[in-house]
Amino acid sequence: MKKIFCAVSVFPSLLIASGLIFASSDGVMQLSAVSDSLQQTLQEQKDFQGKPPPQGWQPGQPGNHGGPGNDHNGPGNDHGGQPGHPPQPPQPPQPPQPPQPPKPVDTTQAHRDGMRDGAEKGAWVGRREGYAEGIDAGEREGRRNGTNEGDTAGRQSGYRDGYGVDQSAGTQKGNYDGQNSGISNGTAAGQKRCYDEGYTSGYNSAFDTAKQAGLQDAASYNAGFAKGQAEAAVIEADNGQKAGYQAGFSLRETELQNSFSDVKAMRNVLLKGLTMGEKSNLPIDLVRHGYTTPEEKRAYEEGYKEGYRHSYRRAYDDARREGYNERYHMAYRRAYDAQFSISYRIGFNDGKEKGYQDAYNAAYNSAYNAYYQEYSRREYPGERAQGMSNGQAVGTKEGFAAGCAEQTKLGYKAGYEKMAAQVYPGAFEAGKQSGVAAADKYYAENPVLKVFNVSFYDENNNGKFEASENVMLKAEIRNFGFQKSDTVAIVVTNERGELTLLPELRAEGVTGRAKAVVTLNIGQLYDVVAPNSDALYVKFTEKGRFVGEYRQMYTRTNANKVGVVAKDDADVTKKDSWFFPGKITTLHRGDKVLITETKGDYYKVRKSAVSGGEWTEGFMKSDKLSLQ
Repeated sequence: MKKIFCAVSVFPSLLIASGLIFASSDGVMQLSAVSDSLQQTLQEQKDFQGKPPPQGWQPGQPGNHGGPGNDHNGPGNDHGGQPGHPPQPPQPPQPPQPPQPPKPVDTTQAHRDGMRDGAEKGAWVGRREGYAEGIDAGEREGRRNGTNEGDTAGRQSGYRDGYGVDQSAGTQKGNYDGQNSGISNGTAAGQKRCYDEGYTSGYNSAFDTAKQAGLQDAASYNAGFAKGQAEAAVIEADNGQKAGYQAGFSLRETELQNSFSDVKAMRNVLLKGLTMGEKSNLPIDLVRHGYTTPEEKRAYEEGYKEGYRHSYRRAYDDARREGYNERYHMAYRRAYDAQFSISYRIGFNDGKEKGYQDAYNAAYNSAYNAYYQEYSRREYPGERAQGMSNGQAVGTKEGFAAGCAEQTKLGYKAGYEKMAAQVYPGAFEAGKQSGVAAADKYYAENPVLKVFNVSFYDENNNGKFEASENVMLKAEIRNFGFQKSDTVAIVVTNERGELTLLPELRAEGVTGRAKAVVTLNIGQLYDVVAPNSDALYVKFTEKGRFVGEYRQMYTRTNANKVGVVAKDDADVTKKDSWFFPGKITTLHRGDKVLITETKGDYYKVRKSAVSGGEWTEGFMKSDKLSLQ
């Protein structure tokens, strides 16, 4: 409908000129009857605008409603039209107008209708659902609260009414039981006290007397003496044998080593080290109102949701509150009354029992304490006498045993010492001879190596352990045995670890009763070594057996200028420039390089001999390095 009106408003002259009449009986326009005429009229106007008017034609002249050649006007008209006017100058063609944007659709009424319809529906649904939920919640909470509060009130009332019912009976019973228990337990405690005091007195006096008698028992002394002698004969003989053997072996070993020949020529061993190398259903009202454009639909839907949401929540809360209050009080009173009578009986029984028990306990404790104190402090002479008698018997027995034990110890000591003096010397001498023989046999059948005069020194022997300098080891290996030794393994370790050590150092076997001087290159100090004191440790072994060890402190020096990388991802570049410097490699924090030259803000650096990577030299920013 709107599109048709737009066409009428734009081309009114066309519709009048063409004699078209639009009629509508049911609200729907029929355009099929005028389609061809409208198209023809448009085409004629287009042709007219593109041609000059005929001679004598003027706009607005009667009878001139068409263009040149019109069947009703112009020269040659069959109806004898007026002669034409002078020709007019041609009009310039008008440029086509750009399409205009559609006018904005007014959605205010759609939004307002949506809010109204949504509010009506939301209020209806909210009242229905809220009232039902309020009824359920009121029934549930009223029943729960009524039951709980009825239970509490019933128990408290029953407890209070029942507490004093049986107190008198509890007091009477408590007095009776407390008296009996106090007398019984008090008597037992008093009797035990008297017995213990008598026992202690009798035991102590008897123990001392009996111990003195035991100290005079000769049989105990003699038994200890005999046992001491028997054990000394075995123990001291074995001790003497062992001590003599060790002494003899040591003596012979000293003699063999002192007699070591100095005549044999010394041999220098020079070894080469190995290289390491949410969806919504809109009501029918949306269509009834005629909101069919997307904008109107969207405005109606938003208004409907907004009206529904606000109206629903308000109606729901009011209806729920109404239903809740209507049902809560009725359910509460019903549940309260029912539970109160049940809990009252329970509370009454609990209070009755507690009242009885409290009265009983108070009376019991009072009577018990009074009678217990009285009977526990009485004197029970029979129990005292019995305790003293038993204490004396036990004290006599244990005292005598203690005295005899001391006598036995004295006898054992004397007997052991006497026998030891008799057997030890002979066993020692026999062991000594065995030790000497064992030493002779061992030295004759095995190499016996010891290391002397071990030292580390610098290669150029100027007393300074310098960067890139070889470190040397010198040691004298003596073989005191009569058999040639196997190869001697030499392991050197460095405590700070800034020394490249050669692996698998060794010396050739040493001939029996001979010595050899070993001079070895053990490794090289790093060219980036830090000047400091350090220590070297060397260990000598032959076929896994320890031969000797040595540790030496030394001071190292470094004339090289060394830089230490201060942070990770430090670049080494080809040029000393920030503009296309050309990265060579990347170093990590703690890496060391040699600084060979300073150029502005850059250092020219060279890779250390112990560093990794394929690069040789390059440039680094000075702020990337700290000097060692």
